[in-house]
Amino acid sequence: MKASGTRLRETDPIRTHQQAPQQSLLFRLVAFLAHLQMDYLLRCTSHRRGVAMAFVFLEGAVALGIISTAAYLTRFPLLFPPLGPSAFILFRTPMSPRACPRTVILAHTLAVASGWLSVQLFSLIFPEAGLLDDPSLNWPRIAALSLSMGLSSASMIALGCSHPPAAASALIVSMGYMSNMLQIVGLLLAVVLLVAHAFVFNRLLGGLPYPLWRSDPKSLQRFGALAGVSDQRSTYWGELATRIFDRRSA
Repeated sequence: MKASGTRLRETDPIRTHQQAPQQSLLFRLVAFLAHLQMDYLLRCTSHRRGVAMAFVFLEGAVALGIISTAAYLTRFPLLFPPLGPSAFILFRTPMSPRACPRTVILAHTLAVASGWLSVQLFSLIFPEAGLLDDPSLNWPRIAALSLSMGLSSASMIALGCSHPPAAASALIVSMGYMSNMLQIVGLLLAVVLLVAHAFVFNRLLGGLPYPLWRSDPKSLQRFGALAGVSDQRSTYWGELATRIFDRRSA
């Protein structure tokens, strides 16, 4: 018994000198990166607008830079104007319902389908208009534009996937700037790539629980401006109504 107790006492100093997990290099590196995430910085700084601006600038520039580089190297049509406003929504209000993967991908898909169906329909009704070959503006083209806008808007509302930049995708297709299926596939592929970038950036750089598919309704209350909800608790009209009510009560 005495010998075993001696061995225990001899090993105790060794145990006390072992490096704690909190002192390891890996732990310090992870902690340092966690302190740079947007979710942490927004809770610990008074310069919330500056932090949001820096992250939107960094993430938007990197995402569009990667997609542009891929389009240049592969010669595949991946660059389209709707990507710009979609990227802004994905990185400025990543926790909003309009920025979840389901909304963005489904909205652009519905918009492209609406534009394509509108052009095909009026090209059958007015074959002499050349809607499939010439992007010139004429009465059948105007009808196709109007129908594509109506179809895309109604379908997004019906399926609960409102994403305003997707309306531009419908107009681009119905205006005749996408004359073949390869360009349409390129637009949808670019949207998927943009959402993939948003998933990586918002989760790794932002430290945010960006959804896998659908948005979480609780994020509207928890994340405020990141969910598209104003940080201001009261508006001008709300304050005015309160003052009028107070005066009448007095």
